[in-house]
Amino acid sequence: MNNEDLTLQELIVRALTGRDNEARRSLETAAASDPELRRFYSELEDIVSVLSGSPDWRAAKPSPELTAKIRQAVVAKLPAAPPHFRTVLLESDLGRSRATRRLLLCLALPVLLAAAALYLWRRPGAEGERLKLAGKSVFEAPLQGQPLSGWEFVRGAAWQTGPDGLHSSGVDDSDAAYLKDGFSAGSALACNVDVRVPGLDEQSSVTIFLADAQGAAHPLFDAWLHPAAALELEITADGLVLNGPGNGPEKTLLQSQPAVNAAGTFLRLRLEHLGRQACVVVNGKVLFEGALPRPLLGPLHPGIRVAGPKKNEILFNALRIER
Repeated sequence: MNNEDLTLQELIVRALTGRDNEARRSLETAAASDPELRRFYSELEDIVSVLSGSPDWRAAKPSPELTAKIRQAVVAKLPAAPPHFRTVLLESDLGRSRATRRLLLCLALPVLLAAAALYLWRRPGAEGERLKLAGKSVFEAPLQGQPLSGWEFVRGAAWQTGPDGLHSSGVDDSDAAYLKDGFSAGSALACNVDVRVPGLDEQSSVTIFLADAQGAAHPLFDAWLHPAAALELEITADGLVLNGPGNGPEKTLLQSQPAVNAAGTFLRLRLEHLGRQACVVVNGKVLFEGALPRPLLGPLHPGIRVAGPKKNEILFNALRIER
């Protein structure tokens, strides 16, 4: 998937979820004078209305789970778009982006130059830098019956270990936990974890993440217990969704993949932080390898999250951290 496809998908998702009024106006303007484009945009809105279960779906910000489903629907629908839809929408967004960048540069050029000089002085060559893993284990936890040590449970979430692995035992909609001691973002880091996933329903999901504390003692979490800034792999009934930190509070979609097996399955997951680069491997196959939209600042806290009615059936074991 090329950068243009990701840009187009993200623009549509932001417009459909009400997070970007300019993107929505770009869609509506492009469709206003073209019946074919207008019909396709209407079909996209109908899909969101069905997924949200409400015709008034713009009244509230969608949950991360609903946003992921909308993104999957957009990915599936785009091949049916009119041939000129991609060109019209990207050119509209490109013009808006150019005008905004031009204004910002005129207002803040001296500050940008000073910040760029400071960044290059502190981290020479960081933009293309790829840190290397030495393969040294710095933390291992079988998570099979042993007492839990070194973990922080977000908002007091309840977790237990048993012969089959670590699992949530709480009654809330979602639970999350992460390693209390963070790791410097100045060196490469790999988080390996095995997870047994039951047949998930539409509301259930499991997430593996490297949370970025961004210079603080501990990372922040949103109302759904997702880390505020992270390299985050989410497994749902629909498939895999990989997000990275974006500019500001928004996440950036890095990759998505439809579900390959609707029944319960065992997954071996690996998240690698390699400086400005990242690599994510699922069952020995590379899901994503490439640049992050912005660097992780650290400390980095490996962690796990479960959500939905099936969350207490998800089992984790064999957590291993490498540097």
